[in-house]
Amino acid sequence: MKIVITGSCSISCLGTTTEQIIESLGAAPKIGTVSDFGFHSFSQPQPCFNIPNFDPEPILGKKGLRTKDRATKLLLAACELGFKEMFATGPEELRPGLCIGTAFGSVQSIGDFLSDAIANGPHNVNPMAFANTVINAPTSNANIRYLSRMSSTTVSTTFNAGMDAFAYACTYIRSGHAKRLIVGGLEELSYYALAGLAKSNALSTKGTCMPFGSEADGFLMGEGCAVFCVETEESAKERNATIIAEIAGIHSCFDPKQEKYGYNPDASGAEHAASKAVLQAEILPNDISFIAASANGNPHGDAMEASVISKLFPKVPVAAYKLKTGECLGASGSLNVACALTDMHAKRISGAAGRYGINAPIDLVFDTREQVASNYVLVNSFSCDGYCASIVLKNRL
Repeated sequence: MKIVITGSCSISCLGTTTEQIIESLGAAPKIGTVSDFGFHSFSQPQPCFNIPNFDPEPILGKKGLRTKDRATKLLLAACELGFKEMFATGPEELRPGLCIGTAFGSVQSIGDFLSDAIANGPHNVNPMAFANTVINAPTSNANIRYLSRMSSTTVSTTFNAGMDAFAYACTYIRSGHAKRLIVGGLEELSYYALAGLAKSNALSTKGTCMPFGSEADGFLMGEGCAVFCVETEESAKERNATIIAEIAGIHSCFDPKQEKYGYNPDASGAEHAASKAVLQAEILPNDISFIAASANGNPHGDAMEASVISKLFPKVPVAAYKLKTGECLGASGSLNVACALTDMHAKRISGAAGRYGINAPIDLVFDTREQVASNYVLVNSFSCDGYCASIVLKNRL
């Protein structure tokens, strides 16, 4: 059974339309800052890849937004922009279900609800805010808005959630539970995630993001949402949908061997995921046109992935999209898929729009390469706590 992608939509610092994403991928990184989060604020602005001036009201309308938090609004806006007609047509029992990956979900709402209770007393909190204090609140709100009964799944495998959602969806569809699902990843910028990552020494103290960089000292956090319509090829043909890509291979696993910052320097889990995805696609490693790397500037994680790439794909060009989006945690896997599809269809490989030193023996793309015919693209997602996944996308346009 062939599983295909027939639509996509993303919201991130790169923009929302294909034209905006193409332009942003070809430009220098746009690093913003955040400091104030209501109940809490940072003494100094924190560098990050935030979504400037995100306003969901023109997209979703004003009704019902007052009680929705930022994470939910990001998911609803992406679904509305990409799949409103699909949800609105046909009987309810045939509307696509949802499978969304996220590391922390509405963690800002969870922390703020507790902060409100501590500061003002448990009897004075806003009861309407309680509904946002579960990690599956965004997905559930999307099901309610679009009257979708087929599936309401939230995958939470930390940084890997946006990719593991694809793995779950493919298994779900192949098992015959549904013909199509809206699949993707979601993450909001939050005080609690930023503070926790800072205390873990995961964030760059230099305010830079240099995947595979020899002087990299961590990553910058980003936010966003990317969603896709994933379905059987038969289902796509039945409704005359345009197939933009095929999920030719996908594999997800867990690597229990972890050392500093959670990564396995032997890279056995990451190597297993990448090799199995290529094997499932029934292609050779050299058939991969380019790799969308998981690297984010964490020296240990980047070194692990570089060892896999240099061993299995020594001559394959590597795109480091997180240099432009930041580390979006549970959304990163899906956003990397969105960026890879954009480049694949634009027949190019987006570069870093700047140069820096690297230690890895890989072909990292610094200057954008045009007129690249991409038939297969490998997208990696390797988390800091052992979760590893890779997906092979086949161009169908």
